[in-house]
Amino acid sequence: MNFSKIQRKLHQLNLGKSSMSYKLVSEIESILENQPRLTLIESADEYTIQGEYRYSLDYNCCIAQGERKIKLTVNKKFPNCIPELFIFDSPKDIEHIYQNGKVCLATIGELICFINENKSLVAFVERFVHAFLYTLDWFEKYKTYPFGDRKHGYKGALEYYLDDLGLTTEQYRKMAAMIYFNQYRGHQSCICGSGKRLRDCHGQYILPFIKNDEYKQEFLKEASSILTEDNTHENRNSSK
Repeated sequence: MNFSKIQRKLHQLNLGKSSMSYKLVSEIESILENQPRLTLIESADEYTIQGEYRYSLDYNCCIAQGERKIKLTVNKKFPNCIPELFIFDSPKDIEHIYQNGKVCLATIGELICFINENKSLVAFVERFVHAFLYTLDWFEKYKTYPFGDRKHGYKGALEYYLDDLGLTTEQYRKMAAMIYFNQYRGHQSCICGSGKRLRDCHGQYILPFIKNDEYKQEFLKEASSILTEDNTHENRNSSK
């Protein structure tokens, strides 16, 4: 589908859409305009943007540039659903890419907290897709990770809550239980032990999962994996 046809298609999609849907379609149009080697495919539930993605990225005066064959799937419920990135020409020894090409861009908590504050597909691409493309380019050259490497799997997911949110594992368990049972009360003491009220402390990270069922389901899926694996790890250590 060439760009002029895509513009007409997107214009038709704009009719009768909500303001958020209109913004999403407009942002897709902007991405396609800046990336002429990408094409758009629409299904009943999602948009698929795929093709050669050209990039020129600067981090601390070190430039990474080139092009990658990518596929970005965006559910029409965005920002209530997390976009998924697939890359098909990556080095075989890099972590964070599954066998089907799907990229682990960040933890569910990190992705949702960002999307909740920045309800923009373009902002998502600039923050997570560009960072991963830069990482790929750097890894191919130096076999290291430019931003440090968060562990893959449940340990990496748990690290976000421990390192970035400053929680202990037990406090993370309390957070997961609070979200699962819808027990958020803004006036109660924060789970982190700071002495502040929840609404003035970690409530900003918890409330989005309470208020949005799609976010909640994604968080609980991740939490189940983290807590199951962490319990298994603890049991193994205690049996030694």
